[in-house]
Amino acid sequence: MLKQILSKIKNKLILFCTALAALLLYLSPNLSADESVPLGEKNQLTVMTFNLRFANENDPYPWSIRKEAVREFLKERQPDIFGTQEGIYSQLQDIIGKESAYDWIGTGRDGGSNGEFMAIFYKKDRFSPIKFDHLWLSETPRLIGSRSWDTACTRMVTWVLFEDNQTHQRFYFVNTHLDHVSQKARVNGAKVICSVIKNFDKKLPVFLTGDFNVYADNTEVHSQFEKIGMTDTWEAPNQIRSESYNTFNDFKLPGKDGQRIDWIFTNNKVKVLSTEIVPPQEGKTWLSDHSPVISVVNLQN
Repeated sequence: MLKQILSKIKNKLILFCTALAALLLYLSPNLSADESVPLGEKNQLTVMTFNLRFANENDPYPWSIRKEAVREFLKERQPDIFGTQEGIYSQLQDIIGKESAYDWIGTGRDGGSNGEFMAIFYKKDRFSPIKFDHLWLSETPRLIGSRSWDTACTRMVTWVLFEDNQTHQRFYFVNTHLDHVSQKARVNGAKVICSVIKNFDKKLPVFLTGDFNVYADNTEVHSQFEKIGMTDTWEAPNQIRSESYNTFNDFKLPGKDGQRIDWIFTNNKVKVLSTEIVPPQEGKTWLSDHSPVISVVNLQN
């Protein structure tokens, strides 16, 4: 009698499991891409900083040659979001082309489309800009083209508040280029940037990218960002790191002494998984006189 009861229960369980499997198979094509992606992967971003080198046709690798190599590099590496330095308006338009996955936000440091941009590129199908701003690294940050502290040229910062269309997670992205001559301008420019970041929503992740024109061991500049709780991704613990190269290569094969002037900073709402300095390859077209720096990260809820 007991065996018969157990047999009936077993048969009903088999029927139930079969029906459940059929139901799941029926429903699975209707699952959205968002529902089928694990949370960790949805929160993962590939972030890059990249000094493009302005369009000087007298360079060993002029922009007319480099621009196609840059487009191919972006297709290959697929950064989700990145900051560029030195690019002028025509270069930024060259990068996105007619059918690019990217859009960008920025303004010329001399106003409008004039001068170099601290542009922020983003995958337009994934991110929506919520608000943005541009400030000049001077004693009068709201004055377009303003200069202070013996800076050799006009310097500025651009920031954007984004929303990830997949997760609805919001985060800030900041991009800058500090002066290449005046240490006083670099230190005070860093302070202006820190004053901007300190006004952000403390609950949200923050990224800061840029060419800081000074080695990372120069604590007078680097520590300004550490003081407000930012971490250089290259120095983040428990991550995978590439070989260390000079990020400024000057159109030559870079040394491995790791003199980094191009940095990515994050706050404590971001977990760094890996960081890579991408050196030029002998025999291939140089992307720039700087090597891109790429970090793969997870946004922390």
